[in-house]
Amino acid sequence: MTSSEQPVARAIGQTLAGTLGRGLALTMLSLGLLVATGVQSAPIADETGLSGEVQPLVGVISSRSNLAVSSDQKRIDSLYSLSSREMRAVGGVLGRIDYTVVPRELALYAGTPRSALADGELALELGARYLVDRVGLLTAGVIPVTVNDSEVWSDPFVTGTRRDASDVDRRGLRLGLAGIAGTGLSIDYRLYRRDIDQERSGQALGLSAADRRLLDREGTEHRFDLNYRLAVTDNLSLTPGVQYRRLDADGAANRGWLVRPQLTASYDIDRWSLSMTGYYGVDRYDARQPIYDEYRDGREMGVVAGVRYAEPFGWSNWSVNAYGVWSERDSDIRFYDQETGLFAVGLGYRF
Repeated sequence: MTSSEQPVARAIGQTLAGTLGRGLALTMLSLGLLVATGVQSAPIADETGLSGEVQPLVGVISSRSNLAVSSDQKRIDSLYSLSSREMRAVGGVLGRIDYTVVPRELALYAGTPRSALADGELALELGARYLVDRVGLLTAGVIPVTVNDSEVWSDPFVTGTRRDASDVDRRGLRLGLAGIAGTGLSIDYRLYRRDIDQERSGQALGLSAADRRLLDREGTEHRFDLNYRLAVTDNLSLTPGVQYRRLDADGAANRGWLVRPQLTASYDIDRWSLSMTGYYGVDRYDARQPIYDEYRDGREMGVVAGVRYAEPFGWSNWSVNAYGVWSERDSDIRFYDQETGLFAVGLGYRF
């Protein structure tokens, strides 16, 4: 792994809300690609043509969340406790592709965005990277679909009977600038719009129309990321960073902000690459949640660790990768608590 291939694991818990079933499995596996590749921050290739990477992964995931859209969580019996733990085997194939138009200057790309993966998302991004002299590497893209946020419970507060899932249309735009003025500074901005086919939060409890509007989950989200990579030695680098989000949900009980500092350490020696990221964040909301008469303020923390071994058995362009993830969200309203753990291994191939 080169110095540009840093895992930047942030905010797993919040972005996984509502998708800790099958979508979560794919999402958490996608975090592994952070260790193996830095698609948007890597230098543009020296030659015109195609390049990229494919990485099959298998693993096991353990999670607890009342918002998980999975067969095991169709029914919950209480609004005041955390769901039972789910454990399952998971697998998938991740990848990306670049087409260099002008060597070292302009490239088009398609695949899983590094910045979105850093937040625990699995999304498709299409865009371009352009090296602006004495400014930095500019990235502009569109996000037509986010796989892990494709379904939510239409009314997550139904108890004692089966809950119905609803499709979600979530898409966005992205602008980023890396290596600003030749330094390790990078900034990134993403804008998302989220629409739910059948938003019925609170309907089963007979809430008033005004209270149900407070629970509306549709709306827009703004994300700002600021990171600075520091080369401590030739082998060791540290990357402190912070993320700020503004959640402009239509319902005030789901509207608010989040701040999440983090620190990534990466160490390379011979064919081995080791990395670890830790983060701790807090979020605050604008209005009380009408069911509990409390704010759903909370905190979240987590650790992502990765090991990469290049060219096993002398195989050129191949790598063996292993990843471990732990994250926890502690909300003032227990219904929103989440716990997640993952271990996955896989092979990566670059072309």
